Amino acid sequence: MTRRTLARDWAAAVLTTAYLPMSDVEVEEHLLELVDGIVDQLAVGGSGTAPAWAAGSGLVAVHCTGQHSLQRSVEALAAGLPRVPELAAFHDIDARVIPVLGALGAGYADALRRKTFQQQEDVKQALARVLMLSEARFREVFTGSAIGIAISDLDGTLVQTNHALAEILGYEDAELVERNLRDLVHSEGAVNGDHLWLAYQDVVNGRSERFRIERPMVRKDGEQIWVYLAVSVLRDEAARPTHHVTMVEDITDLHLMQVQLNNQALHDVLTGLPNRQSFALRLESTLGQLDPAATVTLFHLDIDSFSVINDGLGHHVGDQLLRLVAQRLAVVFADERATIARIASDEFVVLVEDSPNTPDVATLAATINDELSEPAYLDGMGLAVTVGIGVVQRQAGGITPAELLRQSDSTLRRAKGNGKRQWAIFDRHQDRLDRDRFTMAAGMPGSLENGEFQVEYRPVARLSDDRVMAVEARIRWDHPDGGPLGHDEVMKLAEQTGMVLPIGQWLLRMACTQAVGWSAAFADAALGDSALGDGAPPLAINLATPQANDPDLVGTVNDVLGSTGLAPGLLQLGLPVRALLCEEGDAEDNLQVLADMGVGTSIHGFGGGHGGLVFLEDLPVQSVWIAGWLVDRLAERPESVTGRALHDLISLVHTFDATVVTAGVRTAEQAAWWRKAGGDLACGDWFAAPGPPDAIVERLLAGRRL
Repeated sequence: MTRRTLARDWAAAVLTTAYLPMSDVEVEEHLLELVDGIVDQLAVGGSGTAPAWAAGSGLVAVHCTGQHSLQRSVEALAAGLPRVPELAAFHDIDARVIPVLGALGAGYADALRRKTFQQQEDVKQALARVLMLSEARFREVFTGSAIGIAISDLDGTLVQTNHALAEILGYEDAELVERNLRDLVHSEGAVNGDHLWLAYQDVVNGRSERFRIERPMVRKDGEQIWVYLAVSVLRDEAARPTHHVTMVEDITDLHLMQVQLNNQALHDVLTGLPNRQSFALRLESTLGQLDPAATVTLFHLDIDSFSVINDGLGHHVGDQLLRLVAQRLAVVFADERATIARIASDEFVVLVEDSPNTPDVATLAATINDELSEPAYLDGMGLAVTVGIGVVQRQAGGITPAELLRQSDSTLRRAKGNGKRQWAIFDRHQDRLDRDRFTMAAGMPGSLENGEFQVEYRPVARLSDDRVMAVEARIRWDHPDGGPLGHDEVMKLAEQTGMVLPIGQWLLRMACTQAVGWSAAFADAALGDSALGDGAPPLAINLATPQANDPDLVGTVNDVLGSTGLAPGLLQLGLPVRALLCEEGDAEDNLQVLADMGVGTSIHGFGGGHGGLVFLEDLPVQSVWIAGWLVDRLAERPESVTGRALHDLISLVHTFDATVVTAGVRTAEQAAWWRKAGGDLACGDWFAAPGPPDAIVERLLAGRRL
């Protein structure tokens, strides 16, 4: 939908609601200017409220103030704005449009109010001049006004009313005289009612010249309407107050629209549940009202693999599923004092005010997943979902809403890390560790720039004679507060923060630069036989899963090799088995291309599964690094069934002409076990701990033997 099409649709919607002193073409051009202002603001990422406010004022400026003018305008913009090409790309355009419509209504109301004020002032001036002007002139103003006017004595009894007021309240003209104004204004409780009449008294006593207020009134048929009251006083020749003059404007449609917009601002449009902002307010209110010793339980839910449904079946099916989740959560917590909200795309929260009859959290967590996993037919397909759940149970006193939500979110992430359909309860000790780790992770970019990272190297030895056959590069972080962190911990933190690619690229470049220095130093040295002949041993780097799946990995390696001058054959890159098992990634293609470039290739994290064996058969894998958890298990139980199975596994790997590498060997007994089992290479503290480049040089000069 183009901007002009939207303006044309808007014009068609409002032309029949009011008399506009313009041609149809002029109306369309006027509305096109308003559309341009709103769309231009939204297109640059703003909320669009300022142009929308101006658009609301613009409607009043051209007298588009009929009973349904604002409603039709809101409907036209709500339907058309998300379809304008410049805005359609925003995934949250529906949410962005809501404040625009609110601002349109506010601007309309403000302009209409200012226009009404002017009319009221005109009427008041006419009434003030009634003694000087003819009775006919007064009657013309009084009876011809589109605003309801009531003249009452000081106790509220109506003395004179105009036809507009009778129409607003549904009475015949003569029926209002002698009635008391108090009977027509909705009391809204004694306190609010008394407040209104005190304001009337203040005008009489001279404490205020006039006042304006929104209040409900009651029509003859009992229906409640909302009006805008503007009250002043009439005085006699001696300036004594004699009567009240009350102007009455019917704003029911505008009031209802404002209520609806306010509701939309605090509720999820799709499910009707409170949104994040609304839930935060309710959470604060609940915690403040409960006894500090009372307990509340917060369930934080995230739908497992929701993107699969959205991407595979379409967002319309995903929307149906979200509504279904909301409905089923309402069923689960029907017997509890609970607030359910949708706070993100596929995240829900449930706040339960615990009672003696509230089931324990394990029962409720299981019930949630049991209810959600019951198939439902959407678009002709039987769909079901599971959720990860983070649970926090705390006393109402002593915790803020923000902290409670943070704890539930952290617990949810921990539960999701354990797999699908998992739940976890808040653990204070684990939370402290997680926060410390996340704090360190957040500082990674600055630490990398400040030189806090170092590259360490450890030799990879041949088990048969302890000869150095390769050198593994590992990263170390000398954190100023957390102390030194090793390679595995650094890469784990980097994966959590999205820093794994820049840190991995930095490690690759630094290590290759160092390897070039080694290669030059040992180019002419006759150091015995090796896999690559004379010279320095190859450099081994094991990549993280995001690196292995990076579509730019080959380009990055090419760039590093080209800029450092390192020969491809002196670099061995290991890709994790779990990356190769990921169907969506590029790991398999990357391994194949790297091998074609002459780079040595290996897989690490190998546990003997069928997937790993398939890769040995199908891909040019030169070596296999045994999974760390398997090495640790064998260290504790060397004579277990797993140990016997590993003998067969190593033999099977050798049938593919691949070398078996064992990392993490810490004792002579472990080295002997792997040597006897048929392992080829190993590294770990038994051979040498990771250290600076100079330590590797010393070992190589010593004859490449440890």
